[in-house]
Amino acid sequence: MITPNALTNRRQFKRHQLSAEIKIVDNLQKQAIGKLVDIHQEGLLLLGTSFKIDSSHQVKLILPHSVNLQSEFILGIECLWCQKAYEDGTLFWAGCSIIDKSEFATGCIESLINIQS
Repeated sequence: MITPNALTNRRQFKRHQLSAEIKIVDNLQKQAIGKLVDIHQEGLLLLGTSFKIDSSHQVKLILPHSVNLQSEFILGIECLWCQKAYEDGTLFWAGCSIIDKSEFATGCIESLINIQS
């Protein structure tokens, strides 16, 4: 069994929790799938709809304020794990690895991290 401390110790990057609400939209289906909880350059945690583990998605992060003169950016992500956030099964936590990002997206993530630090 993997304990929470074991997962924390395996992480290579510090997570950065966000105070602003950043919506996440499935870029192909144009449907909202959740909101960003925390992020680093290699991964993110979101709260939203259920994800199939090992599934890949192209997502758009919609920012409440402009970052690098843009209000959104796109990432390719892969779901590593998913679990119920509440007993009623309406929302899920999903831990995702960032598998594709542009230089622009890299800069946006860095700006988000710096704003929150």
